[in-house]
Amino acid sequence: MASVYGNKPETKLYETSKTRRNEVVNHVLLGTRLDVLDETSKAYRVDSRGLGRSGWVKKSDVRNTPVLKMFFVDVGQGDGAIIESPEGIILLDGGPTSKYYHFLLHRYKRILQEEGKVNIKAIIMSHPDWDHFNGLTPVLNDKRFHIGNIYHNGIIRYDKRPPGRNSEIGTVEERVINGKTKKILTETFSTLDDAQALINEGFLMTTFSGFWEAAITAKSEGRLNGAKCITVHDKMLPGYTDTDNTELKIDVLGPITVGGPTDDLEYLGFPDAEDIAKENPSLSESHTINGHSLILKFRYGKHSMLLGGDLNIPSELNLLEYYGDENPFRVDVAKSCHHGSSDYLVDYLKQVKPQVNVVSSGDNKSYDHPMSDAVGASCRHTRGSHPLFFSTEIARAVSGRTVHYGLINLRSNGKVLAMAQMKEQHNRKDVWDSYTVPWRGKFNHEIREYRKNKEHD
Repeated sequence: MASVYGNKPETKLYETSKTRRNEVVNHVLLGTRLDVLDETSKAYRVDSRGLGRSGWVKKSDVRNTPVLKMFFVDVGQGDGAIIESPEGIILLDGGPTSKYYHFLLHRYKRILQEEGKVNIKAIIMSHPDWDHFNGLTPVLNDKRFHIGNIYHNGIIRYDKRPPGRNSEIGTVEERVINGKTKKILTETFSTLDDAQALINEGFLMTTFSGFWEAAITAKSEGRLNGAKCITVHDKMLPGYTDTDNTELKIDVLGPITVGGPTDDLEYLGFPDAEDIAKENPSLSESHTINGHSLILKFRYGKHSMLLGGDLNIPSELNLLEYYGDENPFRVDVAKSCHHGSSDYLVDYLKQVKPQVNVVSSGDNKSYDHPMSDAVGASCRHTRGSHPLFFSTEIARAVSGRTVHYGLINLRSNGKVLAMAQMKEQHNRKDVWDSYTVPWRGKFNHEIREYRKNKEHD
């Protein structure tokens, strides 16, 4: 059965092949796969594959090849994204619970029914905080998921300070760099063999150990190729480089190591944000873990997206110092770091200056993300007269006892970029609240007409 893909921000399906305006029965997003059942000279009759009513679609409104899709999944207080491109599927973080896994089962239900398995090209753990990686463990445990490689930042999570180490993330030593005493994290890892050695020691954080145990089992079952630590020296994610025959390119902008590409993998220890002005501040394990998140820039056609885990003020200062006058951070869409925490650097936001900001956060009252100042600052430093701001938490809705989890959609065909979320109040024909980027405003046409009429008065 041949398939086509929606090529409008909201592609319309019609009751009959005449595709009249008053016959619209469904709206599907850019890139939605539609199975062709029949055709006329100007339209296809298509199966919408369970995404609302099927019907007829104009041939001029579809394309023959897939597009880039990004899903920012509502995992509660955490991060979980899915990237689908013509090259395959990438899972980037998975939140703290099984919500992300259950969304995958829903998303790929038809593939699982028809093929019995789902091929994942890569799993990316931005950094080892459980609200980013723990939801990936059930994916690794499910024998129906076959995975290329796991990419991570190499930082270890111990349950508590283990024997022979002086921090809960491993061995840290002081070293003089450029005349200043710096704290350096010298203990890191990369491969599954390294992970097995750490598990054998018996001191890892339970969820961190569980993740890697699941990965090692998946490897033994032939469902996983391996694991590798990725840093700025890799420059691009394997399989998505400028020399690969792929439409999607992925730049690795961080983490930044202390040494060069052939040196031991070591990281600068970061202090808490409130201690950055001190002469010799104490090491903050959490800021070091978060600050060395993988920073990935996705490029597809003329569009770009930046996902940077849980960066903070000390790490963003380090990034700006490392890149100097160069600015690789400018993108169209940026996921706000650390769920909209107040721990951000305005100078870094000015470098990114996207057209769209996306926040992934939950209702956990011990965090209160996203913070008001973070929302305000990110919107202020967004390009365009009508900047767009999306939040998985705000997109969530409740009707009766049912929770409709917030899902933020990104779609690009390389020329048209669209963002969408489900309407809280909708009819069955049109469930999407969508925006093309750059967004000119919902009533832009009416404003233009008003101004045109005023000129003629």
